[in-house]
Amino acid sequence: MTQPENLRDFVANAHHQLFNNHDITALERYFSPNFIEHSPLVSNGLSGLSELVETHGQMQHEAYRILQEGDLVAIHGRFTGLDEQPLIGFDLYRVADGLIVEHWDGLVAQAPANASGRTQLDGPTEPGQGHDREQNRAVVLDFFKRTLIGGDYAAIADYTNGEAFHQHSPDIADGTEAVIAFLNQLRDQGQGLHYSQIHRTLADGQFVLTHSEGSIAGQRHSYFELWRLEHGKLVELWDAITPVPEDAQAVHRYGIF
Repeated sequence: MTQPENLRDFVANAHHQLFNNHDITALERYFSPNFIEHSPLVSNGLSGLSELVETHGQMQHEAYRILQEGDLVAIHGRFTGLDEQPLIGFDLYRVADGLIVEHWDGLVAQAPANASGRTQLDGPTEPGQGHDREQNRAVVLDFFKRTLIGGDYAAIADYTNGEAFHQHSPDIADGTEAVIAFLNQLRDQGQGLHYSQIHRTLADGQFVLTHSEGSIAGQRHSYFELWRLEHGKLVELWDAITPVPEDAQAVHRYGIF
């Protein structure tokens, strides 16, 4: 079976029909029989997705950003009816031979706007035209290696646009200095964000999504971070950072990353 001509629309339609229309038959049309589910919120396989939809009759999803590169499609948005409060974050799908074969997610509770008045979802939504995906990806990967993995937080200033840096994390205000101060404070308190490796990137237009892992205070975490770039600089960030469950089955599935 060949890949759909428009992978972005193919996955977006599957996601919408399943989580907004609650159409279980979408599993037969869009998903592989051997579908692998990495989310700690869902049991593995198509049966897990079916159970999720059937037991959350009020569930809805609002997509804010849909990005695509190669066989990957990422959806950034908000779920309601899945938990007691809305959940915001990323769904990442992989497509092979014309069907969705794998899914990862990172979802966190909706929080009030941060000190700069930014929410977890506002800001530019379209990838745009005329952007160099590979150049943007190279900037992000070099940034990760030197600052987040290497721990040289002061070097963040070399990759961002100073006080014009827009931050959507609920705990941090705008500006490069605010990011550096926040990361240093966590490290000084023994709660530092340690990054061990990046598992995949998705570059689309002005955006680069990184899916990585590490630990916070010794507990394994998954990091979804969406970076927006202008003229080779990081200018905006959205994120969803979640702990990886400790039960054996979930860790095994999450360990595939």
